[in-house]
Amino acid sequence: MFSKDEKLIIVSNRLPYTRINDTDWEKSAGGLITALDPIAKKKQAIWLGWDGYLKDNYDLSSIKLVNTQEISPNGEEGYQLGCIPLSEREVDKYYNCFSNQTLWALFHYFFEKCALDHSTWEVYQDVNKKFAAYIDQVAGDDDIVWIQDYQLFLVPYFLRALRPKLKIHFFLHIPFPHNDIFSILPWSRTILESMLCCNSVGFHHRQYLMNFEGAIENHQLVNSSSQLFVNPISVNFTNLDSVSKTDSVSKRCEQIKQEVGKCKMIIGVDRIDYSKGIKERLLAIESLLNESPELRGKFILHQIVVPSREAVESYRGLKREVDEIVGRINGTHSTAHWIPIHYHYHTVSFEELVALYLAADIALVTPLRDGMNLVCKEFVAAHSDNDGVLILSRFAGAFAELDACLVVNPFNIEEIKCSIHRAIHMPKEERVARMKKMRKSVQSHDIHSWLKNCSVYFGEKDFIFS
Repeated sequence: MFSKDEKLIIVSNRLPYTRINDTDWEKSAGGLITALDPIAKKKQAIWLGWDGYLKDNYDLSSIKLVNTQEISPNGEEGYQLGCIPLSEREVDKYYNCFSNQTLWALFHYFFEKCALDHSTWEVYQDVNKKFAAYIDQVAGDDDIVWIQDYQLFLVPYFLRALRPKLKIHFFLHIPFPHNDIFSILPWSRTILESMLCCNSVGFHHRQYLMNFEGAIENHQLVNSSSQLFVNPISVNFTNLDSVSKTDSVSKRCEQIKQEVGKCKMIIGVDRIDYSKGIKERLLAIESLLNESPELRGKFILHQIVVPSREAVESYRGLKREVDEIVGRINGTHSTAHWIPIHYHYHTVSFEELVALYLAADIALVTPLRDGMNLVCKEFVAAHSDNDGVLILSRFAGAFAELDACLVVNPFNIEEIKCSIHRAIHMPKEERVARMKKMRKSVQSHDIHSWLKNCSVYFGEKDFIFS
């Protein structure tokens, strides 16, 4: 039982708030933050992570906690933040290089992009050890420590050495690859040994758990104490559904539809990342327009690309490619009154995003590999009108729950093109039937059930709702 004297300590690479300067903060965005923010507030948790501020000189002897009530624009009652300082060198080596150019690339099966550099591994170890030391300062003996994602794979090992009896749990939000891929990593055994220091380890998909178990067997390790479980993360269905019905969102939705006119609106929302399949979907649009000129003026793609990891060259290179393809398509196919690709390289507000989802006839969610992907679930939850078509990659973790979508192989340009053509011409009766089935699935397994299931799997079934 999670008593009043026990604390929930959430640990992630980034905090849910980003420090702008010594006094100003802003709320960060992202699926993980959206998922965990409600439970952090409810349990008045401590959330440990990096605040986005570079500090080359810092004191490791203590950690200062900041109450979100003091920095939130609304001054709402919240939780405490523990800011773990990182230097420019640490962010570059631990985050940009090892976390993203090594782990992210390999775990998403882009092994040709995977950089194996022992010097970045050493900094990754050092930063993970620092996180463990900070947790040790904050955590009481009966507290629950919940570590999030691949940037912190080694924290359980270092923390267990400091606190043998502490309750340590881990959730992986990206795919865990097949052992043929995972074993490429020279430090694969060390990562496995650290994860097995946890009381529980959670995954989004059954295949990821099977891959993890296969890696354990391949490395001749024994899992003697870790509870392994599958629990796909989700969205706040009730919130998205209710916001989609508000006057402001309804009004904005109608405005968007008027701007689009009689065109079918396709929406894409992605971080700039090679795993998201942005380039491939644009090529499918180009192929569709080349082969079906009668569709010119019949649809638009409203593509939002959220800036991400701009310090990493592969991401900057991808943006250049995307810019070039968008320019080529619009330059070739635009008319005096119609532009096929409406390309936006920025973030949007929550209400604007919900309005865009609701106004869109089709969502194009085609990652080449994705641990879950919440965009497709957001699109479904926002369609309170029970209409709309979801085109979804079979390599997104969410595909296991949304089988009423139009499924595509995101590497197959022809298949994406044909699915877009089918979606544009799909009769309303079929659209509604598919959407209702997907909405029922997302509603029955929303963010609240995800949190509840996590707590059950790591033996604290009452702590979420007590």
